[in-house]
Amino acid sequence: MSLQEAFLSDLSLLVGKECWGLVGGGGTGSVISLKIGARTLRHKPVNNPHLSDLVQRYTSAYSLMLWCPWRIDSNSAVVSGSHMENSNEGPMIRGYRSILGQKITTVTCSAPAFDLRLEFANQHTLLVHCSSIGKAYEECYTFGAPLGYYRVRLDGELDFEARD
Repeated sequence: MSLQEAFLSDLSLLVGKECWGLVGGGGTGSVISLKIGARTLRHKPVNNPHLSDLVQRYTSAYSLMLWCPWRIDSNSAVVSGSHMENSNEGPMIRGYRSILGQKITTVTCSAPAFDLRLEFANQHTLLVHCSSIGKAYEECYTFGAPLGYYRVRLDGELDFEARD
């Protein structure tokens, strides 16, 4: 199986999984991290009062770390996006909470750039656009799966690093 086929296959396993943790806000810019799927108790909790109790105490089977432009839409409006103000009670944070606790119903991702679309049970959609407008990052997003981490970079570059 090619790297691209393995990546797309692993992404498809997100269907039916819950997004139970989301980290972002003041101090992180537009970068957010999603915790998805089965929870595993950490040996030692993370001591960070800015994280939810679940994120401090558990790791996730799957994760997404987004550095590139992203947006969350409902059927009728833009709910949140990487372009919004990110204070802890700002529009970005209030908006991304709309997918917290929701199950993923559909995953769409394809070459050449690996833009990503996650649809949730509450009819909200997370759109990830692999571009870098005014940002210094070459990495668009990282997808953590049980066997390792896929990195999607600009122009459709994809690589994989196995977990230790």
